[in-house]
Amino acid sequence: MKKIIIDTDCGIDDAIAIMMAVKNGLDVLGITTVSGNTEVNQVTENVLRVLHFIGRDDILVYKGAHKPTVKNRVESVKIHGKNGLGDVKIEKAKRREDKTPAPVALFEMAKENPGVTVVTLGPLTNIAMAINLYPELETLIGRIISMGGALYQGNVTRFAEFNFFFDPEAAQFVFDTKIPLTIVPWDPILKNVILEKELLNIVKGSKVGEFILNLEETPMTFMEQFYGMRAAVFPDPVAMAYAISEKVAKHKIIGNMEMELNKNSLRGASILKEGERMEIITEIEPEEFKRLLVNTTR
Repeated sequence: MKKIIIDTDCGIDDAIAIMMAVKNGLDVLGITTVSGNTEVNQVTENVLRVLHFIGRDDILVYKGAHKPTVKNRVESVKIHGKNGLGDVKIEKAKRREDKTPAPVALFEMAKENPGVTVVTLGPLTNIAMAINLYPELETLIGRIISMGGALYQGNVTRFAEFNFFFDPEAAQFVFDTKIPLTIVPWDPILKNVILEKELLNIVKGSKVGEFILNLEETPMTFMEQFYGMRAAVFPDPVAMAYAISEKVAKHKIIGNMEMELNKNSLRGASILKEGERMEIITEIEPEEFKRLLVNTTR
């Protein structure tokens, strides 16, 4: 069973990705939380509730960074609602998070499980902080799979994607390490649209499926307003799906990314450059992703 650590700013698609990991047989060693889609206390509460919902209160949760490395946090209330889950309510978990800070927990889990894969679903603040505190993480982490960045089209600005835009300094810090990286940027996510009618067929007939539909209600309304169709995209679940099955990646390239860190209109953009630093997924195999999404609802 593949061992992973999840680092998340648990919003709507993060919640689906967490359920996907558990339901598709990954061994989730622990989950660290970071400010992003909502503030970190709410993120932590969301993770605890999602795990409780699927009966996995045994997975430890560790609270991490409250704000980005340099600037103040930015909000994403329009998509993720006030509670980060599109204001969908689920039962409160009886337990609380572990008291170990996320960067320390990341190091301890990696030390006990060398070669572990870290799947990042939010800003890279915790990861950068952990590596800065414990440089040996560069040899302990087997690979980081990160949903973040954009090659040609962003979702916060014209060129910037939210996760890397939120803390570009942390992203660049991680890029500058020697840890093998797989990047799932925003561009192929936009090409992997699932219309509402098809989504209904994929997830119907289960408690988890109903939860997914409720979570996607706000994003589908947003898609309808801006793109004229009720449809869903799944950025974080695609990254998680790749951790489960590399068949999810129909096409990958090898290259470098460099973050724009200056205080200008391009700040937070990820610039594609020649090189061999990381693998970047540019096209998704839709049927393989849908198969894993179906498994998530069972």
